Amino acid sequence: MLSVDNPYDKMSDLVIYEMTDGMRTSTRREGADAYFDGGVFSLRLLHILKLLGCRACYVNVIEERHRFRENYISIFEGLRRLYAMYEQYADENKVRLRFLGDLEAKLEPQGMAGDFSKNLRDLEERTDKNTAFTACFLVNYSLRWAMKNERLFDDLPDINTIVRHTKLQVPTDMLPPPSKSDYSSIVYVQQGSSSERWSDSQLIYLVAVALRCMMLNYGTQYLRIYSDKEKEMIRSEREDRSHLVLKDLVGARTQSTAEYPSRSNPKRIIMAGPFGPEIYTI
Repeated sequence: MLSVDNPYDKMSDLVIYEMTDGMRTSTRREGADAYFDGGVFSLRLLHILKLLGCRACYVNVIEERHRFRENYISIFEGLRRLYAMYEQYADENKVRLRFLGDLEAKLEPQGMAGDFSKNLRDLEERTDKNTAFTACFLVNYSLRWAMKNERLFDDLPDINTIVRHTKLQVPTDMLPPPSKSDYSSIVYVQQGSSSERWSDSQLIYLVAVALRCMMLNYGTQYLRIYSDKEKEMIRSEREDRSHLVLKDLVGARTQSTAEYPSRSNPKRIIMAGPFGPEIYTI
């Protein structure tokens, strides 16, 4: 249905940067419960990526300026509650956890005791020898910090697909340095990254669309040279035919909400290839 040839052969090349968002507005969960739910979404997604043969992913968690938001205490409490879950998962599945950001700073909200930064550094050290998968989390992160500490990215894979939830924008300060993300393409997801709102099948379809995005856009930036035949074909598809793909992926298989509960909770995903946008309902 997605016209991806030999997907499992390409899956190991897929490196997603999952830009989570919409936890407060996607469910009726409040406070730390909403952010905890978002952390469960990220854990489920990285587990599916691992099972499908990917080798790494990136996830945004806390940008430096988040610490000045009025609800930061909820963000932090949700993150702290997730620690034991991620620790157990990494140990049981041989996953390497990397935390990218200013962990010399105190992450606790003002007046709260503890040293969560040290806890994250310790967890990173304990999982450093795990080889099954690498999950990189941007915590107290900014692009300005990354550019000053770019050596910390040297052994990490390049991102080729950015998955952005709820807002069709990519805040510059949440981007990895160009050396890691300059050849990436964007997949937009209308719905928020709330675990309770996503089925396993929907997460698998999300990965499949991200894979298609990577494959269609591979090599199109910067140095690509087009033959006359390619230029004419692209011009015809993009300019004359107003290329647009609309696909209901689950509906193409079944209309049964009993077999596929996502039919009553659909997601809309938009990506673009060389010819134009493709919109998928999953």
